Amino acid sequence: MSAPGAALRAAAVAGLAWLTLGAGPIAPIPAAESPATAPTKPGAGPVPVQLQPFRLVYRQIEGTYLKAPRGVFFDQARGEVYVADTMNDLVAVYDRDGLPLFAFGYNGEFKEPIKAVVGGGGRIYVLAGIGRKIKVFSYRGEFLHDFSFQGVEGKAVPLALTADGEGNVYIADSTSGQILVYDAEERLKLRFGSERDADGRFRTVQALGVDRKGQIYVADAREMPVQIFSPEGRFIRGWGEHSLGPQNFSLPAGLAVDADGRIIVVDTIRQVVSLFTPEGAFLDRFGGLGFAPGAMSFPTDVASDGERRIYVVERLGSRLQILEERPIAGRRAPPAPRPAPAATRDEIQRSLGEFLKGKQ
Repeated sequence: MSAPGAALRAAAVAGLAWLTLGAGPIAPIPAAESPATAPTKPGAGPVPVQLQPFRLVYRQIEGTYLKAPRGVFFDQARGEVYVADTMNDLVAVYDRDGLPLFAFGYNGEFKEPIKAVVGGGGRIYVLAGIGRKIKVFSYRGEFLHDFSFQGVEGKAVPLALTADGEGNVYIADSTSGQILVYDAEERLKLRFGSERDADGRFRTVQALGVDRKGQIYVADAREMPVQIFSPEGRFIRGWGEHSLGPQNFSLPAGLAVDADGRIIVVDTIRQVVSLFTPEGAFLDRFGGLGFAPGAMSFPTDVASDGERRIYVVERLGSRLQILEERPIAGRRAPPAPRPAPAATRDEIQRSLGEFLKGKQ
């Protein structure tokens, strides 16, 4: 891409970030200043939390600086964090505290990795950005084979990838517009998604997630931003628009579910991490454009350790940021959002379309 073209797109993104969020980091309301309400009743849903910076990670095991990391995944079985280090063509692995363990990809097995996850038998699945293939490795990074997409006719084009604690692997396929689910033996066990219905329709899937109940979460850049499905692929609920308002999104690029069922979504253009109840009610947001701890610079993915830690990778910040959830006193629910003017929604959709087109 030419320098003027890149500059214009960067200006459009910056303008869109200002339009949708405003400049500068977001400071969460201190607990002492939060509007008080009665204590949260048992069964009333997750209590409000603040996200506090724990550690900033800039390097891999051999001292190499991270370059534009794109994806992050937490392996619950081993307590390890997998970071797709895009511009270094490597996958870096850390312990849950952010201390580097090892990295792989030095033999050029993949180019520009987008995501690395751990599936059945401890195998590591890496989604390569260039070539749009999924490469399969042993638990310690020895290349095994290319993923074959058994049961799929034609050429599958993977957009997003995740895995669950049972060893199942979930893949968003651009060719079919569906989510493909493979078991621990890499056999196709489920596929879902429909072009006919608004619910369960996908166009540009950015991220996939799975909770402890086996519910499947899909973040899409063009259709309904967040959609939730049963383990059988049945649509349960969805929410959000590509519009103004803290409960809405510009570019939902990554999502995760924490120990209490809160749904965590990173928005690359708004530079925030947003928290929602399991039913999709907005709880709070954290971040804001910047490089200080707690601020973010084009975050692209998020993972949860299933306890109280959240891991965010920032493409422009070139770092892994570890945040901790800290419960705070009861807080009054945020006011109901006002619908954005139609002209503003149209402008956001147009600018987002130009941004995504430039990424392809």
